[in-house]
Amino acid sequence: MSEKVIQKSILIALTGGIESTVAAYLLKKQGYKVIGIALQLFDHNTDPGPFSDMIVKDLSKLKKICAFLDIPFYAINAEDIFKDTVIDPVIGRVLSGQTFEPIVFYMKVLFDVMLLKAKKFNTDLVATGHYAKILKNQKTGQFELMVANDVENDQSYVLSRIEEEKLGHIVLPLSEIRKKEVLKISELIKVEYLTRDKKNRAHIMHDPRMVTFVEQYVPKDLRRTGNIYHYSNESSICEHPGIHHFYIGKNKLELRPEIKIDPELEVINIVPFKGNILIDHPSKLKHRHLILTHFQLSDKYDISAPLQCFIKLGPSEQKISCKLYFKNNNIVLIDFGEIRPGLIQSGVFAAIYSRSGEKGKVIGSGLVEFSGVFSEYEFNTLPKIKKDEDEEDILLDDVERLGF
Repeated sequence: MSEKVIQKSILIALTGGIESTVAAYLLKKQGYKVIGIALQLFDHNTDPGPFSDMIVKDLSKLKKICAFLDIPFYAINAEDIFKDTVIDPVIGRVLSGQTFEPIVFYMKVLFDVMLLKAKKFNTDLVATGHYAKILKNQKTGQFELMVANDVENDQSYVLSRIEEEKLGHIVLPLSEIRKKEVLKISELIKVEYLTRDKKNRAHIMHDPRMVTFVEQYVPKDLRRTGNIYHYSNESSICEHPGIHHFYIGKNKLELRPEIKIDPELEVINIVPFKGNILIDHPSKLKHRHLILTHFQLSDKYDISAPLQCFIKLGPSEQKISCKLYFKNNNIVLIDFGEIRPGLIQSGVFAAIYSRSGEKGKVIGSGLVEFSGVFSEYEFNTLPKIKKDEDEEDILLDDVERLGF
């Protein structure tokens, strides 16, 4: 190991969990001067609600871990940037009937704050305990985000929105080793880890605590109320207390006690400016295409030709083979090549990969705007439902992309 690396300082984000602690331990073994960092995301008087698993709840334990590792520790206030980058978009998406992937955009907050802080320690290196790999392309000189050696526990999805110019400053010590090896190393570190129960944990956007969380930030007159409709038979079921109580895909709906509905019915669309919730049997929904907006390309490609690739639509989702067509204004069309059941909700974060398994690299990322079965020139395959002139207009034009 060179003297330059031995003397190099590096900041590492610590949660008190096994992965980040082992990553710090390995960096110190490699000769780095390691500095532990934790972000403060909420004011002490604010209930983090569905974001509880994102925050470090016990700084005293984290300080003890750093003391055992013999590294300094700093807590950084990141409340404002976290609110702007994560909380405000989350609330906006909930009130618009869309979804969001908070953990992906939290990673942007994390690395932006850490890289800024690193300058004060005369370094430009930061690290985390994620399972992913960053390599420099010797032909192009660009840094590329790759799938970890431990494909089963790969976390490149949550890092896929990090800009290429920042990747060269990020060190991922767990990129080459598997989780079972990390667990063995953790037994050598005699500390009390901060653990999180990951079993049966709802997606943040589907967490029951999201309702009260939104109500903390949004006054009642801005939480739009409206009606619940059965889409297929055009019937109005009842009024609801606000669209922030619902999300696309929500089932086992608990309405008023006197109202009995099929438990298999689920929310298939939300019309935010009218406050209407549409429910139906999800088996009637289908899609073949996606429109992605805010697409961020991670490398140089011939954008005039379609690209065969794989798409991942959630941290725990499997990669799906697809073809990507580049459009204008950072928009791409995804074609799965066959009709698939269900719908992909607007706002879902999509990461695009060169291959499905080992040695796969992140090609780009974007947000789902529409899903359905599209023709070459239109997005509309849903037959219109006749509207009763005596009943309230459900604004069916807004759900014609549903692909029944």
